[in-house]
Amino acid sequence: MRIGKYKIDPILFEKGFSKGCGPLACESTCCSVGVFADVNEKELILSHKETVKKYMDETQTTDDSTWFDSEVFDDNDYPSGKAVGTEVFNDKCVFLNKSGMCSLQIAGASEGMGRWALKPFYCIAFPITVDEGVLTFDDFQQGKTQCCSSIDTKETTLVESCKDELELILGYEGYKELLGGKRESHAGRTLVPLG
Repeated sequence: MRIGKYKIDPILFEKGFSKGCGPLACESTCCSVGVFADVNEKELILSHKETVKKYMDETQTTDDSTWFDSEVFDDNDYPSGKAVGTEVFNDKCVFLNKSGMCSLQIAGASEGMGRWALKPFYCIAFPITVDEGVLTFDDFQQGKTQCCSSIDTKETTLVESCKDELELILGYEGYKELLGGKRESHAGRTLVPLG
């Protein structure tokens, strides 16, 4: 199955979360090592650095020269084709506060820009990711946290549990098309595995 520019990994229909788990029960553990962002996202964040600093606490650094790695690398899954990592400070992403909340998200929401206006795409999308053009589940936290450990279930699939994340990536119409693929797979039609 393909929606727009993405191949859809059948795992999105085959796996789900335990009751009460998933993105809405986020433990912020994934933020412990930082995240990769498009270089344009880095520039956007730095263009709002004074705003972001207002929403940081004493466990974070307001030295914006230390917010991002110095190394930039090529990756075609990022819009510009270039990505950079956020730094880790006090054993967590520089943007994660002591309450486990993202200062970028707080700043965007508090300043009327929207909760996701400053937050990197892959932070918002997690535990959904794009890997070489394939929309799939990111198993980075599998078995480490309940919030992002999938299980074999057909009651609530990743497609249903990660609605906001998938709508961000595919848009409203693309998400509706994905839901249609779920119905078709439940009707006995087999999705072709990627490979």
